[in-house]
Amino acid sequence: MDNKINETRLGFENLGKIYDKADNVTIYKEIIEHVDCYWFKNQKKLNTNKIVIYLHGGGFVLGSIQSHQALVSHLAKHLSLPVLFVEYSLAPEKPYPNAINDILSVYEHLLRQYQKIDIVFMGDSSGGGLAVSTISKINKRGIRPPAFMVLISPLVDLSCTNDSYVTNAQSDPVLTKKFVQDSSSFYIGGYNLSEVNPIETMFGHFPSTLILVGSGEILLDDSKLIYKKIISQQVKAKLSIYDNQTHVWILTNIQTEESKQAIREIKDFITLD
Repeated sequence: MDNKINETRLGFENLGKIYDKADNVTIYKEIIEHVDCYWFKNQKKLNTNKIVIYLHGGGFVLGSIQSHQALVSHLAKHLSLPVLFVEYSLAPEKPYPNAINDILSVYEHLLRQYQKIDIVFMGDSSGGGLAVSTISKINKRGIRPPAFMVLISPLVDLSCTNDSYVTNAQSDPVLTKKFVQDSSSFYIGGYNLSEVNPIETMFGHFPSTLILVGSGEILLDDSKLIYKKIISQQVKAKLSIYDNQTHVWILTNIQTEESKQAIREIKDFITLD
């Protein structure tokens, strides 16, 4: 994988071409604190009481605006909220903690610019892990945390030892244990696993959290573990397990009833005040 990283990244970007971008959504780039970011806004209906920060998946080594622009455009359309896609640093060129530092810099910028607006962290796969790690760092710094967190098929335990890696190995057509292990090792770099692992380094109180995962994913237990940790201190936590859905199913087909249901569930959860 190390020798074919650019080829693998190009292939991953094709995910953004599986279906068309949503209509009536504008996309424009803004460089925030030296980080490439992209705003997605619904032209017909835009509520400005919240901002969504979207963190893409790709095992910490893959992913960009190209791979996720179609998905994020549909989220922006249906949520009717401004969505900021953060193109954070990727491993192995920039391992931990570069991505978290990028996200934190963008978040602190938004806090300064929009002091009275609630912020939602939303991430799929490894982006979910980065959301958890960044909120832990936010809590350590004592700055205002986001109001909501939404995790879609999150990768939060980089030890890769959970039972679902075995029990769901045959039912997961998207991820393999080897890919998760290899990409996580690139991300961890010279640190110890326990210093980097999102589930092990959780700190402080977490916001209202919605977790969506497919029943056949090798990361199913990651979702169960993070839910168990958050529900112990945050009553507004929900775990939704979607039967027979693949890893980040809304990325590969936005039109299925399960994808539509997931977006409705996200909207209902984060619009509750």
